[in-house]
Order: sequence, then C-alpha cells, then structure tokens
Amino acid sequence: MTDHGVAKDDFGAAEGALFAATLPSQPGPGRRSATSDSGESDKPYVMRISRLTVDKLGIKMYDRVAAVLAEVIANAYDADAENVTVSLPWGVFLASQPGHAPVGPYEITITDDGHGMTPEEVNRHYLTVGSDRRTRFGKDCSRDKSRPVMGRKGIGKLAPFGICETVEVITAGGDKTERGYRVAHLILSLNDILDDTESDYHPQPGEVNGTWAPSRGTTVKLRDFRRKRVPSGEELDKQLSARFGIQRTDWDVEIVNSLPILFEESFHLGQLKIDLLEATRMDVSDRFVMTDSGDRLPISGWLAYTRKPYKDSAMAGVRIFSRGKIVSQTRDFGIASGFHGEYSIRSYLVGEIHAEWLDEDEDLVRSDRQDIIWSSEYGEALARWGQDTIKELAKRGKTALNEQGWKDFEEASQLSVRLESDAPGDKKFQESVTAAAKLLVTNRDREALADKDHVEQIYQLAKNIGPHKSLLDALHSVSETSESALDIVVGLFEKARVAEMYSLGQVAHERIEVLNKLSALITDGATLERPLQELIEQAPWLLAPEWTPLGMNESLERVRRSFEVWYQKKTGTALVTSAINRQKKEPDFVLLHDSGTLWIVEIKRMNYHLTDAEYLRAVDYLSDLNQFLNDNPTLGNQFPVRKLTIVADHINRLSSVSKSSLNQDPRINVRGWHEILDDTERAHRDFLARVDDVRRTGGNGN
Repeated sequence: MTDHGVAKDDFGAAEGALFAATLPSQPGPGRRSATSDSGESDKPYVMRISRLTVDKLGIKMYDRVAAVLAEVIANAYDADAENVTVSLPWGVFLASQPGHAPVGPYEITITDDGHGMTPEEVNRHYLTVGSDRRTRFGKDCSRDKSRPVMGRKGIGKLAPFGICETVEVITAGGDKTERGYRVAHLILSLNDILDDTESDYHPQPGEVNGTWAPSRGTTVKLRDFRRKRVPSGEELDKQLSARFGIQRTDWDVEIVNSLPILFEESFHLGQLKIDLLEATRMDVSDRFVMTDSGDRLPISGWLAYTRKPYKDSAMAGVRIFSRGKIVSQTRDFGIASGFHGEYSIRSYLVGEIHAEWLDEDEDLVRSDRQDIIWSSEYGEALARWGQDTIKELAKRGKTALNEQGWKDFEEASQLSVRLESDAPGDKKFQESVTAAAKLLVTNRDREALADKDHVEQIYQLAKNIGPHKSLLDALHSVSETSESALDIVVGLFEKARVAEMYSLGQVAHERIEVLNKLSALITDGATLERPLQELIEQAPWLLAPEWTPLGMNESLERVRRSFEVWYQKKTGTALVTSAINRQKKEPDFVLLHDSGTLWIVEIKRMNYHLTDAEYLRAVDYLSDLNQFLNDNPTLGNQFPVRKLTIVADHINRLSSVSKSSLNQDPRINVRGWHEILDDTERAHRDFLARVDDVRRTGGNGN
C-alpha cells in the first residue's frame, strides 16, 4: 500500500490493479488529446483504468483518514524523503450530512522532500498501477538511501479516493539543471476516472506543470471529501504511530492541525506510547521462527503486559511489522481457548514484532496491508511461534501481574493506614485481613481497582472474612482455581451475614436452593412474571452479585414510597415498585440498588416478546425516576447513577428506533432468562463446589 504521487521509483504498493500507463491513444468522447499553441499536448498524462479497480482497491479498501495518510507517508519514505509535513483539520467531519449546513471546504496536504518525479516518470511510474515496483526497478530498496521500500503492489496511489474525489499532485524531480528541477503537476478527478471505463483517462495538468522548481519533492493535496471523520490529535497520533515501526535519524513526519483554536498544534510521528508492566517484558530478538521445511526465520521485537487493559484497538495486541510498516495486528496469534493465563493474555498482551521475510521474496501480505496470509507456510510457522511464546509469557507474567494488582490495591485502599485506624495495634487482625484481601485481589480485578466502590467492597469483605480461619482456607483454595475470587465471593456472602448471622454452609445452601428454583422456573417455559419478580427481589444477586432489594434498607424504602407518591401526583396513576410485603398487588417494576446506583428492573415472563409500547413505558419510568431524584437532591445524591434492566427473552418485535435507543443508551439493557441463569451458574459454580466439599468433609478433602 504505498505510493501517493511523491515522486518515486516505487509508486506502487498494494495489489492487483489493472491500470496501464500509455501514451495518449484513441481518446474517447470528450477526452480527445489536444495540442497547445506551443506545440505541446495539453493532455500530457494518461491513465487507463478499470472502474472496478478504483472502486475495490481505492474507495472500498481505504475508508479511514489514518489509513489514507499512512499510504501517502509510506510513499514519501520510499522516495527517500527526510522530512514530511501533513496538514489537515483535526477532530472534524470532512463533509456535512445531506440537508445540513456545509462544512469546510477542507483540504489535506502532504509535502515531502523526497526525490520527486519528472513528468515522464509520472506517466511511467505513478500512472502505472498494479505492477510490482520491485520487479519493475530490479531492486527492493530506495533510489538514494537504499531504504527497504514499503511499496510493492502498485495500488497505494488509489488510497486517497477512499475519502475524497480530487487528488492533486505537484512533484519535481530528475536531474538538476540550470533552471532547477522539472515540475509535473496533475489533478485526478474520481468522477472523471469513473466516467468512461473504455477510454484512457487523462488527468488534468495543473498550472505549474512543465515549470521548474529550485528543489526536489512532492506535494499531494486532497479535496472534495466524503463524510469521513478526522480523529482528534491524540487519536491520530496513536493510529499513525501504530502503523509504522521506523527508527531512523533521517526520517521525520510532522502532523499539523490546519484549524488551530488557540495556538499551533502539531506532533511528530514517533513510537506508540504504551504503559507497560516492565517486569513482564520479553525480548524475542534471540529467537527464530521454525517452518515445517526446517527454515530458521529471524525475528525481533518484544512482548509484554500492560498495566491496564487497552480498549483502544490501535493500542491492544501484538503489532507485526515488515520493512517498517504494519502488516498485521493480532490479539493472540489465533491460539485456542483453555490455556493457563488466558484471561490476562487476551486483556493485557501487547507487543511489537519485526519480520522482514513477510515481504521479501514471496509476498505474504494481504492486499489491504491489514493482515498477513496466515495460511501460508511462513504464516502458519509465525502463528505457532506466537502461540508458544505467549503461553510462556502467560506463565512468566502471572507473578508480576499479581504483584502489580496488589500494589494498586494497597495504594487505592490505603490499606495499612485504614487497618491501623480500625484496629490500632492489633497485628494479628491486620495480618488476617491483609491475607484475605490478597486472596480477593486477582488479575481480573486490576481494571476495577480504579473504581473506589469496588476497592471499598474488597476492603470491607476482607475485614469480615479475614478473622475466620476456616473460611479463609476455603477462599485460598478458590483463588488457586479461579481467575477472580472476588466475583464469586461477593455474590455468595452479604458482609454482615458472614460474620454475624450465617455459617459458610448455610449461605451456600441458600444460594444453591435459589439457583435450583430459578432453573426450575426457566425449564418450565411457561412461568409468569410474579414468581420471577418475587425470586429476583429475594435474591437480587441473580442479576448482579452486589444488588440488594430496596425493602431490606429503611432509608431506601423511603425512596421507593416517596417516588410512588410523587409519580401518582404527577400522572394521576398509582405505581407499584415492589412485591415485598405487597402480595396482593402486581408490581409495575422492581427497584434494586447497589452503592450509588438505582435500578429499575422490569421483568417479563418466559419466552416473552417485548413490544415497543412496553419498552417506551419502561424508558419513561427511568426518565421519571431521574426527574424525581433530581428534584429531591437529599435522596438523589445517594443515587447519582440510575439504570434500567428489562428481563425479556425476545426483542425482535421492537422497531428500529427502539433498538437504536437500546443500543446507544448505556443506562439501558435487555437480558434473557437463559442468559441470566447461565451467567449466574458460571459465576458460582466453582465456589459452590468447593463450599459443598468443605461442608461434607470439614475442608480435609476426605
């Protein structure tokens, strides 16, 4: 995917296009060649093009601004440029929506100081699409600096048409004369290119075509955009940095905001900044990729874990480079599930791998340059190598991850200070609570440690279970077999009941009975709303381990009753929000809560098809609850977050508008009964089995 019009012997880079550069011949209607008064043709450039080529290899393949810029920048590199400047507006849509006020007009400009091209070279190289530039030039390095070139397949020049209609190229190259360097200036129009697929296409010469310039180099200008979004400066930095792995002193790319608000904004393309857990970093430069035929393929780079899981696709996973440009990005090298440390690998793995042999003799890079051909011999060998290496990293990294997670918890909870405050001088108590907390803080909790409520849950739970030695032993066993003991334990024990009301076996027995009851109701298939509502209110941990029913808390009971009174005054309609102690009334919905969050839970019978009217009514309930709490800040401040959960098995009868609302509003979700049962059983299975063993054998395993 490389080439833009930056003069180069390499104007080519992606694959399979069918342009044929020719001298003007048999011009089609409206495209006749002409001769100026000076005797020179006013259509000196010619391109023969298939509409399918531009559509499939330009418009369809490159539909993101960062991907287009990467192609043009790569061409500048192949043209031996040392300095590249990209100017574009940051954080805007390049075109307006139909029927809306116009934006812009915007322009993207890419300028480099590479070796440029003469008009003759433009025809011979730039307007030839789809031929292997390395074969055409008989070498795979650049003209002056012998850089391993990125371009190969000859279609990268089509990339700009993925976002715009007009591409203007101004390039000066060739040998220096007394007058300077000869300038080629041409303007390519996508509409004209696609206008007639049978005739040669003659790009329009620009006003400085045939003049002379004092220095070599190329400028590419993009105009007449489709509605594409330019990322913010920070996003653009990450997206572009992730695409290149070049480390040279003679290479610099500056990205400039053409719409600075208060001051000039720019950044220089560099290494992708990733917050690594340095203790897990594994250098792979001393390893080889072994093929089935016995070849030893060199590789370099590193793998590691991050301190926090990355949700940004540009940051996550292992980036694979060849000749300084990304050719693939993988989360796990296609490894199958079920290996030790799988969760950590899929959440925290990052890396940078360089494998030059992916783009040397045999082209193993896909046309869109976004992946390699994994089904090839070398691709399969690299996948095996990657899978073996990340398994090794998973084993090596477990200790480092646990240590970092514990450090994060100690800092977030201020553990030592709080324990001394809660139990001054009681070292035995402090040690037992610390030991319990260590069992509850696991790899999977690392991201959640940024949540103050989550940290507080761990601390309070550790205080309650720490002094109970037998329970602590059971938790230790759970931590050896489960990725997240906290997920299981919080759902099994209400803090006060562990220490004051129930033994381990009693709590476990209650949980098992509730799970069995839910399973029976779901298996029945014809269960109505009321028994399901009652079960959810009695055991809200079925939906989320930390939920508790409003009826079990006096202050929250006041919220519920106050809301019912407020709602009737507002609408004239009585509202029932709970089934607890109100057996003769059918509740409109159930209210549940955890710390700081209030849930409306609307429950439908098994196999129910949710309708638009019911969905909109539930959304209105959420809106009314918001208004009530905002109008009564004494109550509302206790619950800054308000959410809606609808339990229904089918949403196929919802309109597209309702489905769009559901997908876009993070406060609202719909869950099916089988999904709830499966999630709950999975969350409790391992611990319940252990508890059952402790109850039967006393923890001796006999």
